[in-house]
Amino acid sequence: MSIDLNKLIARKKYLVPVKSSDLWQATLKQLNISDTWVVRHWHPRSATFGLDYKETYARHTLAKEEKLRTDENIAAKKTEYDIAPLRCMTMVQEAMTNNTPAELYYVISEEREDSCTVSAVCRPMLYYKIVRQIHYEISDSQDIKLRGEEFLDEIFVGGFGSKEIQEVKTETLWELLINDARNRQIQDRVYEMLKGATTSVFLMGWIGTDCIPKIKELKDAKITVKAITHKPGEFKSPVPQELQKGYAELISLIGLDNVSTNPLLHGRALVVDNKVLIGSMDFNAHSLSGEHIEFAIYTEDAATVRKLRDYFETVFKPLKE
Repeated sequence: MSIDLNKLIARKKYLVPVKSSDLWQATLKQLNISDTWVVRHWHPRSATFGLDYKETYARHTLAKEEKLRTDENIAAKKTEYDIAPLRCMTMVQEAMTNNTPAELYYVISEEREDSCTVSAVCRPMLYYKIVRQIHYEISDSQDIKLRGEEFLDEIFVGGFGSKEIQEVKTETLWELLINDARNRQIQDRVYEMLKGATTSVFLMGWIGTDCIPKIKELKDAKITVKAITHKPGEFKSPVPQELQKGYAELISLIGLDNVSTNPLLHGRALVVDNKVLIGSMDFNAHSLSGEHIEFAIYTEDAATVRKLRDYFETVFKPLKE
């Protein structure tokens, strides 16, 4: 029996009475009240938090061995973790219940003087057991998602006194998104699409360093990532260092077989599973979080997704060097 990973993920939106610049530290503090969490990725408008597997491994193994939780014993167990991190991480994940919150991610869509609007996501432990092919017992995905929603409420409503924003669901297949000084709709949707990927991600356009950590997360989750981008050396005008570094890191991360370059590429698009974002944006700081004004169309129209996916596969030519 297979489980749709998207049905395990809890998503909510809140008006949080915390300054956007202080939110990541405040969120980490709230998370650490009940368990030990760390910051996996931070950006002025977004952050990802995950369980501290090293600390959790030390605590669980000491409890199992009926040893005291002294600083010396904890340090020894953390050394064990450093020697074999994947094995120890697997042990922790196997020991955790399926509905244990394992990752929290948020994106700030609107900033005010002393508050901000946040789209928050919670992924449960079962999500990572499935992704990493760790043995698990069949669970009710609806109950797991509900636990994730409760967890988000515990952090943002119980912890901060936030107000949940109820969004009206519509059946529209097409949506216009805008990035400007007041809105980050394109940035939010790009990050949301990448976080929700289950099988494949295709990118077309410049890729900056901001997106590299997210692409690494996709690779670690064994999701196919391919890109048609630009080679900095193809242009006579100077290319920003951020793009040069992003290109080098992209090659190092996903390999030549998954990267194609085309100096004639002017179209910008993101194809994630059965979703598409087509617009003026690149996947770098200038487009997603800078001062540029960008427009994009988001759709889940099957014919459009298939046509763009087919076009990508047709023109994609892996690099040789």
